[in-house]
Amino acid sequence: MLFTIKSPKSERVFLQYFNGFRPKGKNKIEKYFKISASFLKALNKYFIKKIAQFLRLIGYLFLYTDKGIRYFKRLVVQKLIWSRGRLGRTVATATVMSVAFFVFLFGKVFNSSRFVNSQEINPIYLANVTDIIPQRNTALTVIPENRQRTEPIVYVVEGGDTLSDIGNKFKISIDALRYVNNLSDLAYLKVGQEVVIPPVAGLIHKVASGDSLQSIATKYDVPSQAIADFNYILDTSKLAVGTELVIPGAKVPEPVVIPTVPAIIRPGPAVDTSASKGWCMWPTTVRIISQYFSWYHNGLDIATPWGSSPPLFACAGGTVTRAGWDPWGLGLHVRIDHGNGYETVYGHMSRIDVSYGERVSKGESIGIMGSTGRSTGPHVHFTINYKGTPQNPLNYIN
Repeated sequence: MLFTIKSPKSERVFLQYFNGFRPKGKNKIEKYFKISASFLKALNKYFIKKIAQFLRLIGYLFLYTDKGIRYFKRLVVQKLIWSRGRLGRTVATATVMSVAFFVFLFGKVFNSSRFVNSQEINPIYLANVTDIIPQRNTALTVIPENRQRTEPIVYVVEGGDTLSDIGNKFKISIDALRYVNNLSDLAYLKVGQEVVIPPVAGLIHKVASGDSLQSIATKYDVPSQAIADFNYILDTSKLAVGTELVIPGAKVPEPVVIPTVPAIIRPGPAVDTSASKGWCMWPTTVRIISQYFSWYHNGLDIATPWGSSPPLFACAGGTVTRAGWDPWGLGLHVRIDHGNGYETVYGHMSRIDVSYGERVSKGESIGIMGSTGRSTGPHVHFTINYKGTPQNPLNYIN
């Protein structure tokens, strides 16, 4: 039997059929790939958007934190300056309490074995060596015998004591002892009797209703600044009724007529004579001395009436070592180092016209007199120090 084999279709038709053939399932794989790519793209956009929002939030947080810190700092500075030192003790107390709380809270951590390694030495080893001497050290605080008291004490009268003996023992006048203890001229001391001894050559005043610092100063004929300095009165406009104030150098008020109680001057180091009289000029244009130099007042107070603002001058040429706020009572003040161990201080200023490190010449303006810090009125607290020891400014000024 004869068979006839037909010729195949053209190659072009065969390729068209072959190319159009796709294995089963390939379309689904491409679909899954497209969906996955779209999901990853959307997820990437989402994360980029959230990261941008987070960074923007961090930026706002830093911005407002910086503004808050600047505002708080400005508020504290204004309070410290305009309160004229009233917050100085409060800030110092808060700082000390914070440090004590930190030490109490974390002291055990820093004292742990991680930071400190302690070892015990065998006593047998110590017995065989001669260069190690075990010793228990005890810290002792030595109080100078001549240190000035700041509070009154009670003395119990013994046999043979007289007011004169007690006064000589404590360097207090008989009239001051009589006034403080309400004793008459004919009063006799009894054995066992308690006598109040003021801490200085002066009197003790118990604040009554209506008393002010100025009225007390007038009553005892002493500068009000001396009372404020000795009793560390921050707010001179408020005196608590019943408070006992020490009045240094006070005179017994009328009608009892007594001589002025002499001031007690502590012996100190010899005054350096290398600086002659006139070395330092008068530091301002007014010449009202409201308080002189003494053992309890380390400078000269030069006052001015309320409403006036006289300038302050450098009493000699030198370098400014400090120009700013003093939290311990001087307020705005300037310190000038004149070389050879001499330094001058100008306290309670209302304005400062010099800066740290600036060279000033004799008579150059450094600021304006004021009443900042612990002050009872506009004045300058002018101090001359020689190697850290206060000197009487009148010894150097014509």
